[in-house]
Amino acid sequence: MRAMIYVRVSTDAQERDGTSLDTQVRACAEYAAAAGWSVVATVRDSASGFSLERPGIERVRQAMRQGEADVVLAYAVDRLSRHQNHIGVLFDEAEGWGVKFEFVTERFEDTAIGRFILAARAFTAEVEREKIAERTMRGKAERARSGKIPQATGRGIYGYRYDPATGRREIDLVQAAVVRRVFSEFCTGAGFSRIASDLNRDGIAAMAGGAWFPLTVRRLLLNETYTGRTIYRRTRVTFLRDPQTGKKRRRVIQRDESEWIEVEAATPPIVDAQTWELACAMMADPARAKRSAQTDGEFRLRGHVRCSACGTPMVGQSMNRGRYRYYRCRRSYSGGFEGRCSAGYIRQDGLEAAVRDELARVLADPELILQRAAQHHEAPRPAQDPAELHRRIAEVAEQQQRLARLFVSGTIPEDALNAESKRLATERALLEADLAALGADRPEPGRRMPSFGEAVAAAGVLRAWLATAGEADYRLLLQALSVTVSAGQEEAVISGVIPGLTGTPEPGQGTVFSSTERTSASRRVRCRLRLRGGKRPGWRGWSSPGQLRRKGR
Repeated sequence: MRAMIYVRVSTDAQERDGTSLDTQVRACAEYAAAAGWSVVATVRDSASGFSLERPGIERVRQAMRQGEADVVLAYAVDRLSRHQNHIGVLFDEAEGWGVKFEFVTERFEDTAIGRFILAARAFTAEVEREKIAERTMRGKAERARSGKIPQATGRGIYGYRYDPATGRREIDLVQAAVVRRVFSEFCTGAGFSRIASDLNRDGIAAMAGGAWFPLTVRRLLLNETYTGRTIYRRTRVTFLRDPQTGKKRRRVIQRDESEWIEVEAATPPIVDAQTWELACAMMADPARAKRSAQTDGEFRLRGHVRCSACGTPMVGQSMNRGRYRYYRCRRSYSGGFEGRCSAGYIRQDGLEAAVRDELARVLADPELILQRAAQHHEAPRPAQDPAELHRRIAEVAEQQQRLARLFVSGTIPEDALNAESKRLATERALLEADLAALGADRPEPGRRMPSFGEAVAAAGVLRAWLATAGEADYRLLLQALSVTVSAGQEEAVISGVIPGLTGTPEPGQGTVFSSTERTSASRRVRCRLRLRGGKRPGWRGWSSPGQLRRKGR
């Protein structure tokens, strides 16, 4: 790379303290040689750093415009300029001409001015993104008001084709006939599962050539567009943080009706409004909602069990008015569509009993209780007050903000800013380290450890609680232990982790229990030990040797 060296001094004091022009040139030349750069020019300035009207800096800007160098090398940021606005101008010009700045004594992003400029540029970019998004949404809204469907508002709707020339939808005669069939069958008493099964059996593809599912049928029936009404801006997308994982999840939220924009004559109707309203009324029937809620509540493992054959979530299925209950794969519908899962039904009672018994055996292990008690007992009690540390950290943060405001207003020089910023950053880092070291509140030293007999008694209490735990408590326990079940007709692998224990299982050495459950053909539940890698740092897996049998069988 071609390097241009720029050096500057403005006072005799700088000559005396070791930052003379020759000293800077020598340091820059050594830095360029170590980096493998060839020095094409050296520019010297003897002027104040608070002005851009310097012969040397004008020469550098001209060289960047003409492509004479790939990198401009200076001794320090303040040699280039002492004004953050000027540095921002120079960096913007260099970026536009494909040139970068390098400094011998510091990384630009680690300096006070560097952090300020990078933050300002990020803020400007964010504002520009918001302006672009706002202009785009405003343009889509105006298009909707003019009677045309805004582009990029979805893949389309089953039963229609989108005409880009007119901005409106046209009816797809083949798919429209399927839509009318779905409404007709549902309004005459067929359920979501029956309709989806019949469509798959008849070889009728859903949107994008996929299979039909009960949820697909339900969403089709709820779509008011089939009556000829087109609404733009009915919903909005937001991202909410999951309190358990900390990750952001995408959520679609319905807007207030006052924000909706109706696109006139954009979609021809496939069914009349009376048919759609009848379908909605049937889905909103309290008896149907009650049956659905009762079914969901009766299958305790919903959301935690997947098909071992294809990995698809399993759902509860009841037959003969609830007399027989099973878990089945979502993709195990009748019909020859591609991707259909051939996994059979799994009896609810056997699978849920195996999971419950395994949780009781693992959690009510006296040795596990003693290990957790020892860990809690031996930890030292914190010598500092967490509330006091939080207060001091807040004070330091306020001082940092005040310091930044003083520098921006020109009240304090850069040298004072750098020194005070380093001091405050060090103080805050030490306080935050002390706070992190405190952890949770610990018991007083000297408190007696429980005996093995007391641990056995505690285990019995825990088993009794688990046997009678209500729906909410049981589901909370499944979530807390990250319980997952991979189930098939021949075997169900039940796995989970226990938080709060020291030590991390080595890869391939962590243990996960698995249990074999035969469906209605057998009432016996067997367990076999399997090995799997560690789950999470600081968490311990568990194993399940032996056999499990349901009581009374």
